Amino acid sequence: MGWHYHIHFEMGDTERRTPSRVLIARLLRYFLPHKGPLALILISIVAMSITGVLIPYMLGREIISRYILKGDLAGLQMMSLAFIGVMLIEWAANAARTYCVGKIGQSMLLKMRSELFSQLQRLSFSFFDRAKSGDVISRVTNDTDSIGEVFTSGAVSVISDVLSIALVIFVMFTINIQLTLVSLLVVPLIIMVAWLFNSKFREAYMMTRTRISKVTSKLEQSLAGIREIKSFTREPEVIAEFREANLQDFQANLQATKVWGMFFPTIQMIQAIGSSVIMLYGGWLAFNGALGSLEDSIGILITFLIYVSRFFRPIFDLTNFYNTVQSALAAAERIFELIDEEPEIVDSEDAVEMPPIRGEILFENVTFGYDPQHPVLTNISFRIKPKETVALVGPTGAGKSTIIKLISRFYEPQSGTIRIDGYDIRRVKQKSLRRQMGIVLQEPFLFTGTVMDNIRYGKPEATDDEVIKAAKIVGAHEFISRLPEGYHTKIGERGAGLSVGQKQLISFARALLRNPSILILDEATSSVDPYTDLLIRRAMRRLFRDRTSIVIAHRLSTVREVDRILVVDDGRIIEEGTHEELIRRGGLYKHLYEMQFKEPETVIPARSEVGIPGG
Repeated sequence: MGWHYHIHFEMGDTERRTPSRVLIARLLRYFLPHKGPLALILISIVAMSITGVLIPYMLGREIISRYILKGDLAGLQMMSLAFIGVMLIEWAANAARTYCVGKIGQSMLLKMRSELFSQLQRLSFSFFDRAKSGDVISRVTNDTDSIGEVFTSGAVSVISDVLSIALVIFVMFTINIQLTLVSLLVVPLIIMVAWLFNSKFREAYMMTRTRISKVTSKLEQSLAGIREIKSFTREPEVIAEFREANLQDFQANLQATKVWGMFFPTIQMIQAIGSSVIMLYGGWLAFNGALGSLEDSIGILITFLIYVSRFFRPIFDLTNFYNTVQSALAAAERIFELIDEEPEIVDSEDAVEMPPIRGEILFENVTFGYDPQHPVLTNISFRIKPKETVALVGPTGAGKSTIIKLISRFYEPQSGTIRIDGYDIRRVKQKSLRRQMGIVLQEPFLFTGTVMDNIRYGKPEATDDEVIKAAKIVGAHEFISRLPEGYHTKIGERGAGLSVGQKQLISFARALLRNPSILILDEATSSVDPYTDLLIRRAMRRLFRDRTSIVIAHRLSTVREVDRILVVDDGRIIEEGTHEELIRRGGLYKHLYEMQFKEPETVIPARSEVGIPGG
């Protein structure tokens, strides 16, 4: 598989690149499967549209003109009962529509968020290297809410509004053609105004989506780094940064409000003009007897004025909905951009299941860089024998952790081959490879839940006895037993309430419980106290006997008893051997060892003085 490096997942764009029709077509696929509720919605819309036309007609042409002005009390009573019946039908139809719209809208959000979360689990590490977590969270929460709002508050209403307008115009024509034509004179003006505001709405609401994602990002970072913020007394700076992001969000929403503030009164003014024209022209027709008798003229004018208000209300709703649509389409583009993001590490079509691993690891001329223009590893080759314990040591940034990530196939090299038991890991299924590996990372991560659940995370089917046995082997059982509820003690987010060493031991037990064929410890003892370090080193002697093990450690006391040490510097392996061999050789390893176990002033010679290459 070739190397693909792309970084198009950005959050700063304020203009949509995807045509609206494409976004709408994709959104339609989320609610079209709900055929039953949709059918009930359509029936409700037709019923509401018909009652919406009947009510003004009954008020103006029947109740006022035929019964009130003519003093027909008996007819008025019958018509009032009929009027109440029509109102009840409208109420029932509205209730049914509201429920079905809400149900479909929430189902859309459920499916969309599930797809987004599943997609995040599919994506490769490289995506999370360049994506901002706050922006991703904003897409899954804020942007989906925006789409839900556009459906529940207006999408279905579009059909109702269009049908209502058509019925109103039809009935108006049947009553008086001249008044109807005069009423329609303002429609081109409304269309022109909506067209003029189109681009302004699009730009304004795309900006609001990007600005709120920055606010979410700042909030997420401040919560994740609250200990560092307080430790370095950076509260004023963090508050200032959040205030700036919040201010930008405020300004973006204010700009959208300004656009809306100009658009809304303009539509209202057009509506007022249309009503005035109806009153003036209708009054002139009534004065000239063109509308029939006085009772008929009054009834027609009242009916028309009610129809005009009902005629403009759907038009206003449509323009208001257009405003909401722009925000939703901006959100939809961001959501589909995430859904369409392709993972860089995928199983090839001919990928096979990795058989039980013996543990031979072979690097052949491997070159890799997170940015291909700046390699972290350069033409690196080495072999680890089955059940051998190997330590990777070297300065910070030398490439040790990168080697581990490549073995796990979290990333793919630009060139060279990595083989496990002779299998090119690009030709085996990722899950079949990783489920035979146990990894303890430098920064232990625990999930909210019990201690038992966290240890069992790598092997959900494990029994309680198996969990306790793993904890005993790594030396975690003693402190776990002292917790308020032992293994069933609930711990907070990221292991809040436990020391770094305790969290590291639990992570160690989690990896051991899987009984991995390859065990990887990435700086696993760098954050523990000497006593905990001693417990782990004792456990290591038992752990390393039956599996291939790779240890990365700055604390060189943990690697003295390994089978072999690889010294990594500047993306290359520059030394190899046992602890004693490397000490006798007098290179970088000896220099690093002396820096840890001698007084600082005794190890200050420059790297060039001990034959250590630069970089």
